[in-house]
Amino acid sequence: MMKRLFTILTATLLTCVGINGQSNTMFMVEEGTQASCGPCAGQNPAFDALLEANNDKVVVLKYQTWWPGFDPMYLDNPDHVAARINYYGINGVPTAVGNGAEWANDCGAWPGAPACLSQDEIDAAYDVISPLTMNLSAQLVNGTLEVTGDITADQALSGNLKLRIALTEQTILYEDAPGGTNGETEYNHVMKTFVGGPGGISLDDMAMGDVYTINESVSLGSVNVYNYDQLEVVAFVQDDTDKQVYQAAKDQTIEIIVDAANNAAAGDISGTPGVICSGTQTLTPVFTLINGGSETLTSADIVYSANGGAEQTFNWTGSLETLGSEDVTVDPITFDASATEASVLNFMVMNPNGVTDEVVTDDTSELSIEPAPATENTVELTITTDPWGDEVYWEIRTASGIVAWGGNPNVGLDNVATGTFPPPFDANSYGNNQTYVEEIPLPAGTDCYTFHITDYFGDGLTGSGGYTLKDNNGNTMHSDVEDYQDQAIKDFSASSSVGISENELASAISIGPNPVNDILNVRINMDSQEAITIEVMNSLGQIVHSEGLGSISGFSLTEIDVKSFDEGMYYVNVLAGGTSSTTKFTVIK
Repeated sequence: MMKRLFTILTATLLTCVGINGQSNTMFMVEEGTQASCGPCAGQNPAFDALLEANNDKVVVLKYQTWWPGFDPMYLDNPDHVAARINYYGINGVPTAVGNGAEWANDCGAWPGAPACLSQDEIDAAYDVISPLTMNLSAQLVNGTLEVTGDITADQALSGNLKLRIALTEQTILYEDAPGGTNGETEYNHVMKTFVGGPGGISLDDMAMGDVYTINESVSLGSVNVYNYDQLEVVAFVQDDTDKQVYQAAKDQTIEIIVDAANNAAAGDISGTPGVICSGTQTLTPVFTLINGGSETLTSADIVYSANGGAEQTFNWTGSLETLGSEDVTVDPITFDASATEASVLNFMVMNPNGVTDEVVTDDTSELSIEPAPATENTVELTITTDPWGDEVYWEIRTASGIVAWGGNPNVGLDNVATGTFPPPFDANSYGNNQTYVEEIPLPAGTDCYTFHITDYFGDGLTGSGGYTLKDNNGNTMHSDVEDYQDQAIKDFSASSSVGISENELASAISIGPNPVNDILNVRINMDSQEAITIEVMNSLGQIVHSEGLGSISGFSLTEIDVKSFDEGMYYVNVLAGGTSSTTKFTVIK
Protein backbone atom coordinates (compact mmCIF):
# COMPACT_ATOMS: atom_id res chain seq x y z
CA MET A 1 0.00 0.00 0.00
CA MET A 2 1.22 3.50 -0.76
CA LYS A 3 2.24 5.65 2.18
CA ARG A 4 0.52 9.01 2.38
CA LEU A 5 2.95 11.90 2.40
CA PHE A 6 2.93 15.53 3.57
CA THR A 7 4.41 18.77 2.34
CA ILE A 8 3.53 22.27 3.57
CA LEU A 9 2.82 24.50 0.58
CA THR A 10 2.05 28.18 0.15
CA ALA A 11 -1.59 28.86 -0.70
CA THR A 12 -2.21 30.40 -4.08
CA LEU A 13 -5.45 32.09 -5.04
CA LEU A 14 -6.35 30.94 -8.53
CA THR A 15 -8.79 33.07 -10.49
CA CYS A 16 -10.25 33.18 -13.94
CA VAL A 17 -10.31 36.96 -14.45
CA GLY A 18 -9.81 38.43 -17.90
CA ILE A 19 -9.66 41.96 -19.25
CA ASN A 20 -11.98 44.72 -17.97
CA GLY A 21 -13.52 42.47 -15.30
CA GLN A 22 -14.64 39.89 -17.83
CA SER A 23 -13.45 36.31 -17.62
CA ASN A 24 -12.53 33.71 -20.16
CA THR A 25 -14.28 30.38 -19.66
CA MET A 26 -12.01 27.82 -18.07
CA PHE A 27 -12.55 24.55 -19.98
CA MET A 28 -13.98 22.05 -17.47
CA VAL A 29 -12.88 18.52 -18.43
CA GLU A 30 -14.40 15.49 -16.68
CA GLU A 31 -13.33 12.00 -17.71
CA GLY A 32 -14.49 8.49 -16.89
CA THR A 33 -11.46 6.20 -16.94
CA GLN A 34 -10.29 2.97 -15.32
CA ALA A 35 -7.13 1.19 -14.21
CA SER A 36 -7.96 -2.04 -16.09
CA CYS A 37 -9.05 -0.39 -19.33
CA GLY A 38 -6.76 -0.95 -22.32
CA PRO A 39 -8.01 2.02 -24.38
CA CYS A 40 -7.58 4.23 -21.29
CA ALA A 41 -3.89 3.36 -21.12
CA GLY A 42 -3.63 3.96 -24.84
CA GLN A 43 -5.24 7.41 -24.89
CA ASN A 44 -4.63 8.95 -21.45
CA PRO A 45 -0.88 9.75 -21.71
CA ALA A 46 -1.28 12.05 -24.74
CA PHE A 47 -4.55 13.40 -23.35
CA ASP A 48 -2.93 14.26 -20.02
CA ALA A 49 0.02 15.90 -21.75
CA LEU A 50 -2.34 18.12 -23.75
CA LEU A 51 -4.25 19.12 -20.62
CA GLU A 52 -1.06 19.83 -18.68
CA ALA A 53 0.21 22.04 -21.51
CA ASN A 54 -3.00 24.06 -21.10
CA ASN A 55 -3.02 24.20 -17.31
CA ASP A 56 -3.95 27.90 -17.44
CA LYS A 57 -7.00 27.16 -19.60
CA VAL A 58 -8.43 23.90 -18.25
CA VAL A 59 -9.76 22.43 -15.00
CA VAL A 60 -9.66 18.63 -14.88
CA LEU A 61 -11.59 16.08 -12.81
CA LYS A 62 -11.36 12.32 -13.38
CA TYR A 63 -13.62 9.51 -12.18
CA GLN A 64 -12.13 6.01 -11.85
CA THR A 65 -15.06 3.73 -12.76
CA TRP A 66 -16.10 0.25 -11.61
CA TRP A 67 -15.70 -1.43 -15.00
CA PRO A 68 -14.24 -3.10 -17.01
CA GLY A 69 -12.08 -4.58 -14.21
CA PHE A 70 -10.48 -3.78 -10.87
CA ASP A 71 -9.58 -0.23 -9.81
CA PRO A 72 -8.60 0.56 -6.20
CA MET A 73 -9.19 4.28 -6.75
CA TYR A 74 -12.85 3.63 -7.56
CA LEU A 75 -13.19 1.90 -4.21
CA ASP A 76 -12.00 5.06 -2.43
CA ASN A 77 -15.36 6.75 -3.16
CA PRO A 78 -17.70 4.56 -5.24
CA ASP A 79 -20.86 6.56 -4.48
CA HIS A 80 -19.49 9.87 -5.74
CA VAL A 81 -17.99 8.23 -8.84
CA ALA A 82 -21.27 6.51 -9.70
CA ALA A 83 -23.24 9.73 -9.22
CA ARG A 84 -21.20 11.64 -11.80
CA ILE A 85 -20.86 8.78 -14.29
CA ASN A 86 -24.63 8.25 -14.19
CA TYR A 87 -25.22 12.02 -14.39
CA TYR A 88 -23.63 12.04 -17.84
CA GLY A 89 -24.81 8.56 -18.85
CA ILE A 90 -21.26 7.40 -19.57
CA ASN A 91 -21.33 3.70 -20.50
CA GLY A 92 -17.85 3.19 -21.89
CA VAL A 93 -14.36 4.27 -20.88
CA PRO A 94 -12.40 6.31 -21.59
CA THR A 95 -15.07 8.94 -22.22
CA ALA A 96 -14.79 12.62 -21.34
CA VAL A 97 -16.98 15.71 -21.41
CA GLY A 98 -15.95 19.32 -21.85
CA ASN A 99 -18.07 21.96 -20.13
CA GLY A 100 -20.78 19.33 -19.67
CA ALA A 101 -20.93 17.80 -23.18
CA GLU A 102 -19.00 15.13 -25.08
CA TRP A 103 -16.86 16.59 -27.86
CA ALA A 104 -17.26 15.37 -31.42
CA ASN A 105 -15.86 12.11 -32.73
CA ASP A 106 -13.52 13.59 -35.31
CA CYS A 107 -10.70 11.09 -34.78
CA GLY A 108 -12.37 7.82 -35.81
CA ALA A 109 -13.10 6.74 -32.23
CA TRP A 110 -16.31 7.74 -30.38
CA PRO A 111 -17.89 10.92 -28.98
CA GLY A 112 -15.92 12.07 -25.95
CA ALA A 113 -12.86 9.98 -26.77
CA PRO A 114 -9.81 11.64 -25.16
CA ALA A 115 -7.90 11.19 -28.42
CA CYS A 116 -10.38 13.46 -30.21
CA LEU A 117 -9.70 16.56 -28.07
CA SER A 118 -7.55 19.12 -29.89
CA GLN A 119 -5.70 22.30 -29.03
CA ASP A 120 -8.09 24.25 -31.24
CA GLU A 121 -11.07 23.02 -29.23
CA ILE A 122 -9.44 24.03 -25.94
CA ASP A 123 -8.60 27.47 -27.33
CA ALA A 124 -12.11 27.96 -28.68
CA ALA A 125 -13.70 27.06 -25.35
CA TYR A 126 -11.32 29.34 -23.43
CA ASP A 127 -11.95 32.27 -25.78
CA VAL A 128 -15.64 32.33 -24.83
CA ILE A 129 -16.34 35.10 -22.31
CA SER A 130 -18.05 33.62 -19.27
CA PRO A 131 -20.95 35.30 -17.45
CA LEU A 132 -19.12 34.48 -14.20
CA THR A 133 -15.80 35.24 -12.53
CA MET A 134 -14.64 32.75 -9.89
CA ASN A 135 -11.97 33.05 -7.19
CA LEU A 136 -11.06 29.93 -5.23
CA SER A 137 -8.72 29.13 -2.35
CA ALA A 138 -8.37 26.17 0.01
CA GLN A 139 -6.43 25.14 3.08
CA LEU A 140 -6.29 22.03 5.24
CA VAL A 141 -6.52 22.88 8.94
CA ASN A 142 -6.10 20.03 11.43
CA GLY A 143 -7.62 17.53 9.02
CA THR A 144 -10.50 19.73 7.83
CA LEU A 145 -10.54 21.06 4.28
CA GLU A 146 -11.70 24.69 4.21
CA VAL A 147 -12.71 26.12 0.83
CA THR A 148 -13.32 29.84 0.34
CA GLY A 149 -13.79 32.18 -2.58
CA ASP A 150 -16.45 34.03 -4.50
CA ILE A 151 -18.48 33.94 -7.70
CA THR A 152 -19.31 37.26 -9.38
CA ALA A 153 -21.97 37.59 -12.07
CA ASP A 154 -20.54 39.74 -14.87
CA GLN A 155 -23.79 39.07 -16.70
CA ALA A 156 -27.21 37.98 -15.46
CA LEU A 157 -27.48 34.19 -15.23
CA SER A 158 -30.46 32.00 -14.37
CA GLY A 159 -31.30 28.31 -14.46
CA ASN A 160 -30.99 25.18 -12.35
CA LEU A 161 -27.55 26.30 -11.18
CA LYS A 162 -25.29 24.17 -9.00
CA LEU A 163 -21.88 24.86 -7.52
CA ARG A 164 -19.81 21.69 -7.35
CA ILE A 165 -16.58 21.55 -5.37
CA ALA A 166 -14.30 18.52 -5.54
CA LEU A 167 -11.04 17.46 -3.94
CA THR A 168 -8.62 15.66 -6.24
CA GLU A 169 -5.11 14.29 -6.19
CA GLN A 170 -3.20 15.87 -9.05
CA THR A 171 -1.01 12.80 -9.59
CA ILE A 172 -1.16 9.28 -8.15
CA LEU A 173 1.79 7.05 -8.98
CA TYR A 174 1.94 3.27 -8.63
CA GLU A 175 5.01 1.09 -9.00
CA ASP A 176 2.85 -1.59 -10.66
CA ALA A 177 -0.35 -1.20 -12.63
CA PRO A 178 -3.11 -1.39 -9.97
CA GLY A 179 -5.61 -2.84 -12.44
CA GLY A 180 -3.13 -5.56 -13.24
CA THR A 181 -3.85 -5.59 -16.97
CA ASN A 182 -3.26 -2.36 -18.90
CA GLY A 183 0.17 -1.23 -17.64
CA GLU A 184 -1.00 2.25 -16.62
CA THR A 185 0.80 3.52 -13.50
CA GLU A 186 0.15 7.29 -13.51
CA TYR A 187 -3.27 8.76 -12.79
CA ASN A 188 -4.01 12.48 -12.83
CA HIS A 189 -6.66 14.70 -11.20
CA VAL A 190 -8.35 11.74 -9.51
CA MET A 191 -11.55 12.68 -7.70
CA LYS A 192 -11.39 11.94 -3.97
CA THR A 193 -14.62 13.52 -2.71
CA PHE A 194 -17.16 16.22 -3.45
CA VAL A 195 -17.51 18.89 -0.77
CA GLY A 196 -21.21 18.85 0.04
CA GLY A 197 -21.78 15.79 -2.16
CA PRO A 198 -21.84 15.23 -5.93
CA GLY A 199 -25.32 16.75 -6.19
CA GLY A 200 -23.78 20.16 -5.67
CA ILE A 201 -24.79 23.33 -3.85
CA SER A 202 -27.88 25.10 -5.23
CA LEU A 203 -27.38 28.67 -6.42
CA ASP A 204 -30.09 31.29 -6.89
CA ASP A 205 -30.47 33.15 -10.17
CA MET A 206 -27.82 35.86 -10.34
CA ALA A 207 -28.32 39.42 -11.55
CA MET A 208 -25.37 41.31 -13.00
CA GLY A 209 -23.09 42.33 -10.13
CA ASP A 210 -24.35 39.69 -7.69
CA VAL A 211 -21.65 37.96 -5.65
CA TYR A 212 -21.90 34.49 -4.10
CA THR A 213 -19.45 33.82 -1.27
CA ILE A 214 -17.93 30.34 -1.12
CA ASN A 215 -17.36 29.10 2.43
CA GLU A 216 -17.44 25.30 2.68
CA SER A 217 -15.60 22.70 4.74
CA VAL A 218 -15.33 18.93 5.05
CA SER A 219 -13.37 16.61 7.33
CA LEU A 220 -10.90 14.40 5.48
CA GLY A 221 -10.82 11.78 8.22
CA SER A 222 -12.57 9.18 6.06
CA VAL A 223 -11.06 10.26 2.73
CA ASN A 224 -8.31 7.98 1.43
CA VAL A 225 -5.59 10.46 0.49
CA TYR A 226 -2.40 8.89 -0.85
CA ASN A 227 -0.21 11.98 -1.05
CA TYR A 228 -1.16 15.22 0.68
CA ASP A 229 1.21 17.38 -1.33
CA GLN A 230 -0.77 16.43 -4.45
CA LEU A 231 -4.13 17.74 -3.21
CA GLU A 232 -6.09 20.06 -5.46
CA VAL A 233 -9.53 21.67 -5.14
CA VAL A 234 -11.65 22.33 -8.21
CA ALA A 235 -15.00 24.08 -8.44
CA PHE A 236 -17.45 24.70 -11.26
CA VAL A 237 -20.90 26.17 -11.82
CA GLN A 238 -23.20 23.93 -13.85
CA ASP A 239 -26.81 24.09 -15.00
CA ASP A 240 -28.35 20.71 -14.22
CA THR A 241 -31.04 21.21 -16.86
CA ASP A 242 -28.69 21.03 -19.84
CA LYS A 243 -25.45 20.18 -17.96
CA GLN A 244 -23.64 23.25 -19.33
CA VAL A 245 -20.68 24.41 -17.25
CA TYR A 246 -20.45 28.21 -17.18
CA GLN A 247 -17.21 28.63 -15.26
CA ALA A 248 -14.60 26.65 -13.35
CA ALA A 249 -11.64 27.37 -11.07
CA LYS A 250 -8.98 25.46 -9.13
CA ASP A 251 -6.47 25.76 -6.32
CA GLN A 252 -3.47 23.50 -6.86
CA THR A 253 -1.36 24.68 -3.89
CA ILE A 254 -3.19 23.96 -0.66
CA GLU A 255 -1.72 25.18 2.63
CA ILE A 256 -1.65 22.53 5.36
CA ILE A 257 -1.87 23.74 8.97
CA VAL A 258 -1.38 21.51 12.01
CA ASP A 259 -1.49 22.94 15.55
CA ALA A 260 -0.38 19.98 17.72
CA ALA A 261 3.16 18.61 17.82
CA ASN A 262 2.31 15.09 19.06
CA ASN A 263 -1.09 13.78 18.05
CA ALA A 264 -1.78 10.18 17.07
CA ALA A 265 -5.24 9.89 15.54
CA ALA A 266 -7.52 6.92 14.98
CA GLY A 267 -8.68 6.14 11.46
CA ASP A 268 -10.83 3.38 10.02
CA ILE A 269 -11.10 -0.22 11.21
CA SER A 270 -11.08 -2.75 8.37
CA GLY A 271 -10.15 -6.34 7.58
CA THR A 272 -13.31 -7.71 9.20
CA PRO A 273 -16.36 -9.43 7.69
CA GLY A 274 -19.49 -7.44 6.99
CA VAL A 275 -21.49 -9.76 9.24
CA ILE A 276 -20.45 -12.32 11.81
CA CYS A 277 -21.85 -15.64 12.99
CA SER A 278 -22.64 -16.19 16.66
CA GLY A 279 -20.32 -18.05 19.00
CA THR A 280 -16.59 -17.82 19.61
CA GLN A 281 -14.94 -15.81 16.85
CA THR A 282 -11.38 -14.68 16.17
CA LEU A 283 -10.67 -11.65 14.01
CA THR A 284 -7.48 -9.92 12.92
CA PRO A 285 -8.54 -6.29 12.39
CA VAL A 286 -6.63 -3.66 10.44
CA PHE A 287 -6.43 -0.26 12.14
CA THR A 288 -5.54 2.93 10.28
CA LEU A 289 -3.11 4.99 12.35
CA ILE A 290 -2.81 8.68 11.42
CA ASN A 291 -0.18 11.19 12.46
CA GLY A 292 -2.14 14.35 13.25
CA GLY A 293 0.87 16.17 14.69
CA SER A 294 3.69 18.23 13.25
CA GLU A 295 6.37 15.92 14.70
CA THR A 296 7.27 12.69 12.93
CA LEU A 297 5.35 9.86 14.63
CA THR A 298 7.68 6.98 15.52
CA SER A 299 5.71 5.08 18.18
CA ALA A 300 2.21 4.72 19.60
CA ASP A 301 0.14 2.29 21.66
CA ILE A 302 -2.97 0.86 19.99
CA VAL A 303 -5.44 -0.41 22.61
CA TYR A 304 -8.43 -2.43 21.42
CA SER A 305 -11.23 -4.67 22.68
CA ALA A 306 -14.35 -6.47 21.47
CA ASN A 307 -17.80 -6.34 23.06
CA GLY A 308 -16.44 -4.71 26.19
CA GLY A 309 -14.04 -7.57 26.90
CA ALA A 310 -10.42 -7.52 27.96
CA GLU A 311 -8.23 -4.90 26.30
CA GLN A 312 -5.24 -5.83 24.16
CA THR A 313 -2.34 -3.50 23.36
CA PHE A 314 -0.35 -3.41 20.15
CA ASN A 315 2.89 -1.42 20.40
CA TRP A 316 3.39 0.23 17.04
CA THR A 317 6.71 1.61 15.83
CA GLY A 318 7.54 3.14 12.48
CA SER A 319 7.83 6.55 10.85
CA LEU A 320 4.88 8.69 9.78
CA GLU A 321 5.18 12.28 8.63
CA THR A 322 2.44 14.82 9.34
CA LEU A 323 -0.95 13.58 8.11
CA GLY A 324 0.68 10.37 6.96
CA SER A 325 -1.10 7.13 7.79
CA GLU A 326 -0.44 3.42 7.93
CA ASP A 327 -2.77 0.42 7.97
CA VAL A 328 -1.67 -1.60 10.99
CA THR A 329 -2.62 -5.27 11.24
CA VAL A 330 -2.94 -5.86 14.97
CA ASP A 331 -2.78 -9.18 16.81
CA PRO A 332 -5.87 -11.43 16.59
CA ILE A 333 -8.65 -10.91 19.11
CA THR A 334 -11.06 -13.65 20.25
CA PHE A 335 -14.53 -12.92 21.60
CA ASP A 336 -18.08 -14.24 21.82
CA ALA A 337 -20.40 -12.91 19.12
CA SER A 338 -24.13 -12.61 19.68
CA ALA A 339 -26.77 -14.03 17.35
CA THR A 340 -29.05 -11.03 17.94
CA GLU A 341 -26.84 -8.03 18.70
CA ALA A 342 -23.98 -6.39 16.83
CA SER A 343 -20.42 -7.10 17.89
CA VAL A 344 -18.50 -3.90 18.60
CA LEU A 345 -14.75 -3.38 18.16
CA ASN A 346 -13.28 -0.40 20.03
CA PHE A 347 -9.86 1.06 19.22
CA MET A 348 -7.91 3.81 20.97
CA VAL A 349 -4.46 5.16 20.19
CA MET A 350 -2.28 6.57 22.98
CA ASN A 351 1.20 7.81 23.87
CA PRO A 352 2.44 9.23 20.54
CA ASN A 353 6.24 9.27 20.62
CA GLY A 354 6.02 8.15 24.25
CA VAL A 355 4.33 11.36 25.45
CA THR A 356 0.80 12.47 26.27
CA ASP A 357 -1.41 12.98 23.23
CA GLU A 358 -2.12 16.69 22.78
CA VAL A 359 -5.47 16.08 21.07
CA VAL A 360 -7.70 13.40 22.62
CA THR A 361 -10.85 14.02 20.58
CA ASP A 362 -9.53 11.99 17.62
CA ASP A 363 -8.06 9.07 19.55
CA THR A 364 -10.88 6.52 19.22
CA SER A 365 -12.63 4.50 16.53
CA GLU A 366 -15.50 2.04 16.77
CA LEU A 367 -16.79 -0.60 14.36
CA SER A 368 -20.08 -2.50 14.67
CA ILE A 369 -20.42 -5.87 12.94
CA GLU A 370 -24.00 -7.05 12.56
CA PRO A 371 -24.99 -10.68 13.24
CA ALA A 372 -24.97 -12.90 10.19
CA PRO A 373 -28.42 -13.59 8.75
CA ALA A 374 -29.78 -16.99 9.69
CA THR A 375 -31.73 -19.72 7.97
CA GLU A 376 -32.85 -23.23 8.83
CA ASN A 377 -32.31 -26.24 6.59
CA THR A 378 -32.23 -24.59 3.15
CA VAL A 379 -31.22 -21.48 1.23
CA GLU A 380 -32.33 -20.34 -2.21
CA LEU A 381 -29.83 -18.78 -4.59
CA THR A 382 -31.01 -16.93 -7.70
CA ILE A 383 -28.39 -15.88 -10.23
CA THR A 384 -29.20 -13.86 -13.34
CA THR A 385 -26.19 -13.86 -15.62
CA ASP A 386 -25.02 -10.97 -17.78
CA PRO A 387 -23.80 -11.27 -21.40
CA TRP A 388 -20.80 -13.21 -20.05
CA GLY A 389 -22.50 -15.91 -18.00
CA ASP A 390 -19.55 -18.28 -18.05
CA GLU A 391 -17.46 -15.80 -16.00
CA VAL A 392 -19.37 -16.16 -12.72
CA TYR A 393 -18.53 -18.80 -10.11
CA TRP A 394 -20.00 -19.39 -6.67
CA GLU A 395 -19.73 -21.79 -3.79
CA ILE A 396 -20.99 -22.26 -0.23
CA ARG A 397 -18.54 -23.56 2.35
CA THR A 398 -18.95 -24.73 5.92
CA ALA A 399 -16.96 -23.17 8.76
CA SER A 400 -14.42 -25.98 8.37
CA GLY A 401 -13.92 -25.10 4.70
CA ILE A 402 -15.87 -27.97 3.13
CA VAL A 403 -17.68 -27.04 -0.08
CA ALA A 404 -21.37 -27.75 0.50
CA TRP A 405 -22.53 -26.49 -2.89
CA GLY A 406 -21.28 -24.60 -5.91
CA GLY A 407 -21.91 -23.66 -9.51
CA ASN A 408 -20.20 -22.90 -12.83
CA PRO A 409 -17.15 -25.09 -12.20
CA ASN A 410 -15.08 -23.80 -15.12
CA VAL A 411 -13.98 -20.71 -13.15
CA GLY A 412 -13.22 -21.66 -9.55
CA LEU A 413 -11.40 -19.58 -6.96
CA ASP A 414 -8.11 -19.60 -8.87
CA ASN A 415 -9.50 -17.45 -11.68
CA VAL A 416 -10.71 -14.21 -10.11
CA ALA A 417 -10.48 -10.75 -11.75
CA THR A 418 -8.02 -11.86 -14.41
CA GLY A 419 -8.91 -8.94 -16.68
CA THR A 420 -9.05 -11.42 -19.57
CA PHE A 421 -11.70 -13.52 -21.31
CA PRO A 422 -13.06 -16.01 -22.10
CA PRO A 423 -12.68 -18.33 -19.10
CA PRO A 424 -11.85 -22.03 -19.52
CA PHE A 425 -14.56 -23.94 -21.36
CA ASP A 426 -16.90 -26.28 -19.54
CA ALA A 427 -20.02 -27.94 -20.89
CA ASN A 428 -21.87 -27.05 -17.68
CA SER A 429 -21.03 -23.33 -17.82
CA TYR A 430 -23.82 -20.86 -17.25
CA GLY A 431 -25.42 -19.33 -20.32
CA ASN A 432 -25.62 -15.63 -21.10
CA ASN A 433 -28.54 -13.55 -19.80
CA GLN A 434 -30.11 -16.56 -18.08
CA THR A 435 -31.67 -16.97 -14.63
CA TYR A 436 -30.76 -19.95 -12.46
CA VAL A 437 -32.52 -20.82 -9.20
CA GLU A 438 -30.84 -23.26 -6.82
CA GLU A 439 -32.64 -24.76 -3.81
CA ILE A 440 -29.75 -25.70 -1.56
CA PRO A 441 -30.26 -28.16 1.31
CA LEU A 442 -27.75 -27.69 4.12
CA PRO A 443 -26.12 -30.44 6.17
CA ALA A 444 -27.64 -31.22 9.54
CA GLY A 445 -26.61 -29.27 12.62
CA THR A 446 -25.71 -25.67 13.38
CA ASP A 447 -22.89 -24.07 11.42
CA CYS A 448 -21.57 -20.83 9.95
CA TYR A 449 -21.51 -20.79 6.17
CA THR A 450 -19.67 -18.61 3.68
CA PHE A 451 -21.20 -17.73 0.33
CA HIS A 452 -18.43 -16.81 -2.11
CA ILE A 453 -19.17 -15.46 -5.59
CA THR A 454 -16.47 -14.45 -8.06
CA ASP A 455 -16.10 -13.06 -11.57
CA TYR A 456 -13.46 -14.29 -13.99
CA PHE A 457 -12.94 -10.93 -15.70
CA GLY A 458 -13.48 -8.79 -12.60
CA ASP A 459 -16.53 -6.67 -13.45
CA GLY A 460 -19.22 -8.61 -11.57
CA LEU A 461 -22.68 -9.23 -12.97
CA THR A 462 -23.25 -6.19 -15.15
CA GLY A 463 -26.47 -4.64 -16.42
CA SER A 464 -29.54 -6.61 -15.33
CA GLY A 465 -27.41 -9.45 -13.98
CA GLY A 466 -27.26 -10.12 -10.26
CA TYR A 467 -27.66 -12.60 -7.43
CA THR A 468 -29.93 -13.00 -4.41
CA LEU A 469 -29.42 -15.43 -1.53
CA LYS A 470 -32.60 -16.05 0.50
CA ASP A 471 -33.33 -17.94 3.71
CA ASN A 472 -35.88 -20.74 4.07
CA ASN A 473 -38.67 -18.17 4.53
CA GLY A 474 -37.84 -16.23 1.37
CA ASN A 475 -36.12 -13.32 3.11
CA THR A 476 -33.10 -11.85 1.31
CA MET A 477 -29.88 -12.46 3.25
CA HIS A 478 -27.39 -11.18 0.67
CA SER A 479 -27.56 -9.71 -2.83
CA ASP A 480 -25.43 -7.84 -5.36
CA VAL A 481 -26.85 -4.56 -4.09
CA GLU A 482 -23.85 -4.98 -1.82
CA ASP A 483 -20.41 -4.45 -3.36
CA TYR A 484 -19.49 -7.10 -5.96
CA GLN A 485 -17.02 -6.66 -8.79
CA ASP A 486 -14.27 -9.23 -8.70
CA GLN A 487 -15.72 -11.19 -5.77
CA ALA A 488 -17.96 -11.03 -2.73
CA ILE A 489 -17.71 -13.11 0.45
CA LYS A 490 -20.82 -13.20 2.66
CA ASP A 491 -21.50 -15.21 5.81
CA PHE A 492 -24.75 -16.67 7.10
CA SER A 493 -25.66 -19.16 9.81
CA ALA A 494 -27.94 -22.18 9.65
CA SER A 495 -29.48 -24.65 12.05
CA SER A 496 -30.82 -27.74 10.31
CA SER A 497 -32.77 -30.56 11.88
CA VAL A 498 -31.91 -34.14 10.96
CA GLY A 499 -34.48 -35.80 8.69
CA ILE A 500 -32.39 -38.86 7.93
CA SER A 501 -29.24 -40.19 9.57
CA GLU A 502 -25.89 -40.34 7.78
CA ASN A 503 -25.84 -44.15 8.02
CA GLU A 504 -29.35 -44.40 6.58
CA LEU A 505 -28.44 -42.16 3.68
CA ALA A 506 -25.16 -43.95 2.99
CA SER A 507 -26.92 -47.31 2.83
CA ALA A 508 -29.46 -45.89 0.37
CA ILE A 509 -26.80 -44.90 -2.19
CA SER A 510 -24.81 -46.94 -4.67
CA ILE A 511 -22.70 -45.80 -7.62
CA GLY A 512 -21.10 -47.56 -10.56
CA PRO A 513 -19.19 -48.46 -12.51
CA ASN A 514 -16.12 -47.51 -10.49
CA PRO A 515 -13.72 -46.76 -12.08
CA VAL A 516 -15.69 -45.14 -14.90
CA ASN A 517 -14.86 -43.63 -18.29
CA ASP A 518 -18.21 -42.52 -19.69
CA ILE A 519 -21.45 -42.64 -17.62
CA LEU A 520 -21.56 -42.86 -13.83
CA ASN A 521 -24.82 -44.26 -12.45
CA VAL A 522 -25.96 -42.94 -9.08
CA ARG A 523 -28.74 -45.08 -7.58
CA ILE A 524 -30.71 -43.82 -4.58
CA ASN A 525 -33.45 -45.73 -2.76
CA MET A 526 -35.18 -43.55 -0.15
CA ASP A 527 -37.54 -44.89 2.51
CA SER A 528 -38.89 -41.38 3.16
CA GLN A 529 -39.50 -38.38 0.92
CA GLU A 530 -36.53 -36.00 0.94
CA ALA A 531 -35.16 -33.14 -1.18
CA ILE A 532 -32.19 -34.68 -3.00
CA THR A 533 -29.19 -32.96 -4.53
CA ILE A 534 -26.21 -34.62 -6.19
CA GLU A 535 -22.87 -32.89 -6.63
CA VAL A 536 -19.51 -34.10 -7.93
CA MET A 537 -16.27 -32.63 -6.59
CA ASN A 538 -12.74 -33.06 -7.87
CA SER A 539 -9.73 -33.77 -5.66
CA LEU A 540 -9.31 -30.02 -4.99
CA GLY A 541 -12.80 -29.75 -3.53
CA GLN A 542 -14.13 -27.88 -6.59
CA ILE A 543 -17.66 -28.74 -7.65
CA VAL A 544 -17.57 -29.89 -11.27
CA HIS A 545 -21.19 -31.05 -11.54
CA SER A 546 -24.36 -30.50 -9.54
CA GLU A 547 -28.04 -31.14 -10.05
CA GLY A 548 -31.15 -31.11 -7.91
CA LEU A 549 -33.54 -34.07 -8.14
CA GLY A 550 -36.34 -32.38 -6.25
CA SER A 551 -38.26 -34.12 -3.49
CA ILE A 552 -38.31 -37.88 -4.07
CA SER A 553 -38.98 -41.16 -2.30
CA GLY A 554 -38.34 -44.71 -3.45
CA PHE A 555 -35.84 -45.60 -6.18
CA SER A 556 -34.16 -43.13 -8.55
CA LEU A 557 -31.36 -43.45 -11.10
CA THR A 558 -29.22 -40.49 -12.13
CA GLU A 559 -26.73 -40.74 -15.00
CA ILE A 560 -23.73 -38.41 -14.88
CA ASP A 561 -21.66 -37.95 -18.04
CA VAL A 562 -17.97 -37.92 -17.02
CA LYS A 563 -16.40 -38.16 -20.48
CA SER A 564 -15.22 -34.53 -20.26
CA PHE A 565 -13.68 -35.05 -16.81
CA ASP A 566 -9.92 -35.31 -16.44
CA GLU A 567 -8.51 -38.58 -15.16
CA GLY A 568 -8.29 -38.80 -11.41
CA MET A 569 -10.18 -39.13 -8.15
CA TYR A 570 -13.62 -37.58 -7.65
CA TYR A 571 -16.33 -37.58 -5.00
CA VAL A 572 -20.10 -37.91 -5.31
CA ASN A 573 -21.82 -35.98 -2.53
CA VAL A 574 -25.53 -36.67 -2.03
CA LEU A 575 -27.47 -34.24 0.14
CA ALA A 576 -30.85 -35.25 1.52
CA GLY A 577 -32.94 -33.75 4.30
CA GLY A 578 -30.05 -31.81 5.81
CA THR A 579 -27.72 -34.84 5.72
CA SER A 580 -24.93 -35.61 3.28
CA SER A 581 -23.06 -38.73 2.23
CA THR A 582 -19.90 -38.81 0.13
CA THR A 583 -18.62 -41.67 -2.05
CA LYS A 584 -15.27 -41.76 -3.85
CA PHE A 585 -14.86 -42.82 -7.49
CA THR A 586 -12.16 -42.71 -10.17
CA VAL A 587 -12.31 -41.51 -13.78
CA ILE A 588 -10.09 -43.35 -16.26
CA LYS A 589 -9.50 -42.80 -19.97
